[in-house]
Amino acid sequence: MPSSIFSAAQPEFMDTYEVPTSVGSFGLALVLLGYGVGVLLFSPLSEIPAIGRNPPYVISMALFVLVSGVAVALDNVSWFLILRFLQGFFGSPCLATGAASLTDITELVNIPYGLWIWGICAVAAPAIAPCIAGFSITVNGWKWSMWEILWGAAPCLILLLFLPETSVPTILHQRAARLRTRTGNQSFKASSEIDSSRYSIRTLVHGALITPWKINALDPAILFTTLYIALIYAIFYSFFEVFPLVYQGIYNMSTANMGLVFLAAIIAVLIVMPFYCLFIHYHIAQPIRNGNFLPPERRLIPALFIALFVPTGMYLFAWTSRADIHWTVPTVGFMLIMMGVITLLQCMFGYMAVAYPSHSASLFAMNDFARSTLVFAAILWSGPLYRNLGVARGTSLVGVLTVPCVFGTFALYWLGPELRKRSRL
Repeated sequence: MPSSIFSAAQPEFMDTYEVPTSVGSFGLALVLLGYGVGVLLFSPLSEIPAIGRNPPYVISMALFVLVSGVAVALDNVSWFLILRFLQGFFGSPCLATGAASLTDITELVNIPYGLWIWGICAVAAPAIAPCIAGFSITVNGWKWSMWEILWGAAPCLILLLFLPETSVPTILHQRAARLRTRTGNQSFKASSEIDSSRYSIRTLVHGALITPWKINALDPAILFTTLYIALIYAIFYSFFEVFPLVYQGIYNMSTANMGLVFLAAIIAVLIVMPFYCLFIHYHIAQPIRNGNFLPPERRLIPALFIALFVPTGMYLFAWTSRADIHWTVPTVGFMLIMMGVITLLQCMFGYMAVAYPSHSASLFAMNDFARSTLVFAAILWSGPLYRNLGVARGTSLVGVLTVPCVFGTFALYWLGPELRKRSRL
């Protein structure tokens, strides 16, 4: 929610401090940049058995609450932007490692359902945030958006204190330590202690920072998934810049009512969810339970049907955002885009996890970094793009980039096995 909640407060922020639009956009973009940097630094820590998932969660969340509280109290533009970066930085462990925690406690065949729930939250929270802020800031001022983040984060911090550890190596590491303490027998060792080189900081940092770059360089299939996911996520966040131009500039909506339009993203997710879950149940889970080996490309089948939704939605939104056309029509275009975004994210993540299971954690971290970096840039260029070219031509220009990706999805499905063989990984 912190990433997008500022979008509703941005106009008043710029008026209050008399700063240009570029500075206001940094208030939205820096959270994403901080998230990308934080993922690369925090992700290896959660894989160290002596640390586990929970300490990075609790410590970073405590710092996130502290930073959010300071953001409410300070009255300085430069420091506020720094704190926005730190919000993304300290908020990254809960986001980046959330999928790993779900994987820890979920049966293998049921992991796609858990990742779908996690993915829904990743889309729903940025969509809900402007809706909440839109109603509050009109009454209490732009800083109310930061108060809402603080009120939401503090209870989460309390709940994290009671969260059981889920990392298997960490649980075994702690169990071995308890047995040594109780019995005095120092021969009790966890597998991570016996094979300490596998869990050394150097090995984990290499796996998080070097291995994913190597895989992306040698495997065009993984490189395509990285770029495609980054692109569609950047398109999603670019709408936080274009929505005011359309729904306030063309349809004369209030900030609060414009925030309600973002809820169309959640409706889109709920429409797609039953179809995706049925596919997983009959075409992924059941064959696995029957002992059948499934190639990674099987998980791309929903993407083949829905990849066209993104460019279709982009052009529908672009050329129907006019005063003589009802606002529900471009909103349908936005819904088509979001139906494509959430499904493509799930399919691509599932493909990466199965194609390179031993490197999935580092690939996800790399993908998070690439996605966040491109979103950071997209927020900064989307405003000038739409203001200079107009909504129709600006959205069409971005939509052009998604058309080759439709063909790329089919190429990935048909040529994926051959590409992996040639990658030498």
